[in-house]
Order: sequence, then structure tokens, then C-alpha cells
Amino acid sequence: MGSDGILLINKPKGVTSTKVVEKVKKRLRTKVGHSGTLDPVATGLLVLLIGKATRFSWLFLEMDKTYRVKARLGIRTDTYDAEGNVLEEREVNVSCEEVKDALKNFIGEIQQVPPPFSAKKVKGKRAYKLARKGEKLKLSPVKVKVYELEMLRCDMPVVELFMKVSSGTYVRSLINELGNLLSVGAIVEDLVRESVGPYSLVDAYKLEHFLKVDNPWELVIPIEKAFSFIPRVSLNFFSAKRVLNGNPVLLRDAPEGYVTIYVDNVFVGIGSVKSNILKPERLLIPESIRT
Repeated sequence: MGSDGILLINKPKGVTSTKVVEKVKKRLRTKVGHSGTLDPVATGLLVLLIGKATRFSWLFLEMDKTYRVKARLGIRTDTYDAEGNVLEEREVNVSCEEVKDALKNFIGEIQQVPPPFSAKKVKGKRAYKLARKGEKLKLSPVKVKVYELEMLRCDMPVVELFMKVSSGTYVRSLINELGNLLSVGAIVEDLVRESVGPYSLVDAYKLEHFLKVDNPWELVIPIEKAFSFIPRVSLNFFSAKRVLNGNPVLLRDAPEGYVTIYVDNVFVGIGSVKSNILKPERLLIPESIRT
């Protein structure tokens, strides 16, 4: 029996995020969406939204992410990773300490230009489609945040890094910029997404396991449990009636930010609180409490 919720999948290498969604959708026979793609060459956590949980995709898209990345210095490619065409190779004459010092330039809020081979839209078309045709692209820089960036291992010309970044950050662009700063070039050789918000790769299922398990619905985390990290507010009859009709209400002593909304101990959606005003963001009203 199906339900609505999220599914944590460990994406294998060489498979697109879209293909993973298609396979899961075919197995569950319901609506499935993802909360941020991974490059085909990348592995790691994909948070898939199942059924009515797709209505909350915006919440997941805002979440911070962590990655473990292996970068190779001394080479530049058109895709900023090992899959692309080699544009230049250089001798690596920098030390591990110099790399560590260079990393400091990327901590905090930075302006970042997306890679030409990315899903970023340019004039209504995906950048990678235009790049494949040989078109010269001028992508606008975007503001992103790098909360943590540390070196885990250094064995020149390969360095392994851990990073915690805001949503929308392109790891390939950051590594490319690191290579430019060091004047030797750099590409992503291996990339693993380890977390999305509170969700960890440790709790994810391999795609192969999901496709073979007898009851795949057992692996889906119900919406209420999936959102358990968000503060909860319970509404009285008057407030519930207003909120269920899409109206804001005054809610004293409520926590600021996103909250899960409950009526009669039943989850009805997510709202945001600012200055004690609760505004419903997305509702999911069960038949049992419809007014």
C-alpha cells in the first residue's frame, strides 16, 4: 500500500538523476520528483519526493548540502570534470599548504559562475544543450555560501576536500576557480553528496536494492516523520479554520521560521512564522478534517 513521503537513494555513478526518478516512479506507480540533481558522474544522496510530498519540493531545494570531492590539479576540461574534453594540462608546482591557503578565499558568501555544461537555463534552454552545440555561453554569476571547506587529504596532484555549501552551489565551478587561483587548473575527479539538510547518505538505499526489494513502499519515509526536524505547532478550532482557508493567524510564542502545522494531531502542511504571524505556505488537508 502506498503513501506520501520521501525516499533516500544513493545514486550510482553514470546514471542521471532523471533516470533514477523514472525507475522509482515505474516501481511505485505514483508521482515522483527530486530535490536537486546530481551530475551523472557524481554519486551520493538523492532525496526523492513521493506522491503529495512533491508539493514541498521548494523546502528541500533551500537546504544546505555537504560533499566530499576529489579534485585533480594540473588539468582543465570544458566540463570542469574528468568526463570532459581536455583543454590544457600543466605541471603542478604548488604545495599542499598553498592549496590549503587558497581554500580560504572561498569561505563565506561568494559570487560563482555556473559551469557551461550544467542544467542552468540560458534563454529558456539548458546550458549543457547549448554548450554541446559549441555555442559560447555567458552565464551570470550567482551568490552562494560556502560554510565549510577543508582539506581531508593531499597527495599531489590530487586533493580530497569536504565542503558544506548553500543550495545552488556548483562544486565543479568551485574546483575550477580553485585551479584558476592556483594558476594550474583543476577538475572534479570524484564527487559524493553526503547530506541534504538533515538527511544523510548513511540512511540512503542503493538504487539496486530499492528496485529488488519485495515491498518498496516500506523504504519510503512518511511525510510526518520526514518533517520531524521542523518545529511543530498545533492549532485550535478558530485558528485552524483560518489557516485551512489559506489565511495567516496570530500565534503567540511560536518559533520563527518554518513550522509543521497540526490540527487535532493530524499533519496538514507547512507554514512560516514571522513576528508571531503564522502564514500557511503549502497545505495538505486530509478528508477527515476538511471544513
